[in-house]
Amino acid sequence: MSIAEIYGTKGKLLEGKRILIGVTGSIAAIELPHLVREILRYSGKPFVVLSKEASRFVTADALTWSMGEPPYTEISGLSEHIKWSVDPEEKVDLYLLCPATANTISKLASGVADGPVPLTALACIGAKIPCIVVPAAHSVLLDNPITQKSMNFLKQLGVQFLTSEEEEKKYKFPSLNLLMDQIIKILSHSRPLEGTKFIVTGGATREYLDDVRFLSNPSSGLSSLYIARALQKNGAEVKYVLGEGNTIQTDLDIPSVTIVRSTADMYKYIRDQISKGGVDGLISVAAISDYQPNYQKGKIPSLQEDMSIELKPTIKIVKAIKKEFPSLFIVAFKAEVGIAEQELVSKATQYLKENNVDIVCANWVGEPDKGFMTKSNELFVIRDQQAILELKGSKETLGNELVNLISVEITKRKAS
Repeated sequence: MSIAEIYGTKGKLLEGKRILIGVTGSIAAIELPHLVREILRYSGKPFVVLSKEASRFVTADALTWSMGEPPYTEISGLSEHIKWSVDPEEKVDLYLLCPATANTISKLASGVADGPVPLTALACIGAKIPCIVVPAAHSVLLDNPITQKSMNFLKQLGVQFLTSEEEEKKYKFPSLNLLMDQIIKILSHSRPLEGTKFIVTGGATREYLDDVRFLSNPSSGLSSLYIARALQKNGAEVKYVLGEGNTIQTDLDIPSVTIVRSTADMYKYIRDQISKGGVDGLISVAAISDYQPNYQKGKIPSLQEDMSIELKPTIKIVKAIKKEFPSLFIVAFKAEVGIAEQELVSKATQYLKENNVDIVCANWVGEPDKGFMTKSNELFVIRDQQAILELKGSKETLGNELVNLISVEITKRKAS
């Protein structure tokens, strides 16, 4: 996939930002092609300085393919380290030492510039350019007092460290999302949702028949996760509530995850959070159960020839929340199966009017590459008095595009 095809696909939060990445001789260097591609997706401009030791793990060709131009393997007579740290036209906005070995960290603390990576790092630190160091090494190298002393000295100079949790006695490359969050936090001055707070619901609720059986659906919660991430990257505080037993991992860089069981539990959580004040919006992505059985304690006997289950409606969360908090900004999802596009849009438009919400995202479920248990989706976005917007693609891409729309609507609301 060419650079043009991925550039800016996740937004413009890094537009105009120049990021210099120094790569040292850790096996974690194999992750660099993914990082530079992600920077491009947010419209940033990456440059890479590759040490001789790093080239054993990630090749110049791999990085050239990733960012559309070759990495620097030496400093030439053009004095690139000075150009990147001083020249107003060429100066970078961030220096990222990633991955950083214990050896390079100690060199920086001692002022040793015996190669292109420590030389560019020292120049950027001297020019007071923001610097993030991402250590990746065995714990015996990073936890020893010599390296810790070097790290503490660099911190006093304003250098930031992003270290993953120790795993298998190693500090590995942090998750791409965590790293991008830190880069965006430092560089993005246009975080349109800064100071806002959202509740995002995801996955499926469960309605129990007895202590071992329940009614539910196959929603994975993946769309809600990407929406929550996109909100955070745009500066919002996110309270993420996920239905019990969903298939996504709940530790993927979302700082506040609450697991609930039933529709009633989800409603109570949402209501309690909003009642505390400060919540600007609810993004209701969860596939909420419409009916619940009469619960029986224990286990219903298995050897019955037939059994009837009486169902009653669950609370309509969006309707109830909007009635109690009429000024709350609400985005709701409306899922249907096996109906034509015109009918899908008609049902979503009717839902928008009846529930007085701000945005309804209508989609099909139970079809290949759409809805439940897939990584892609197709959404029809309905807003009052505005043209219907059709979005197609990966759930991550749709999450970013939807949050861009939310940012526009929230900005309009604040201006009115």
